[in-house]
Amino acid sequence: MLLLIGSANRDEREHGPTAGEFDIFRNPERHVGFGYGVHFCLGAALARLEGRVALEEIHRRMGDYTVDHDNKVRFHSGNVSGWKTLPISFTPGPRLAQRPSG
Repeated sequence: MLLLIGSANRDEREHGPTAGEFDIFRNPERHVGFGYGVHFCLGAALARLEGRVALEEIHRRMGDYTVDHDNKVRFHSGNVSGWKTLPISFTPGPRLAQRPSG
């Protein structure tokens, strides 16, 4: 038996024909990325906080980034969805351009 969780939030019965597309305005009311009911992930709040802090820092430090869509490569697995390579370019800000001496 293999549990496939990769499609949990792309269910066409729940989100319609555009279920596989990223939609920032999608209603997260029935999001199951952290489980549901008694099987809800105890670390969900921490994971959301970590994700928010990471994305805020990335945007603050690399606000002008662009993705090289021609050279990105998906990672294919039964239970993980993501990118094997996702090349980006950006203009380093003052904190990234200067390295501490020593």
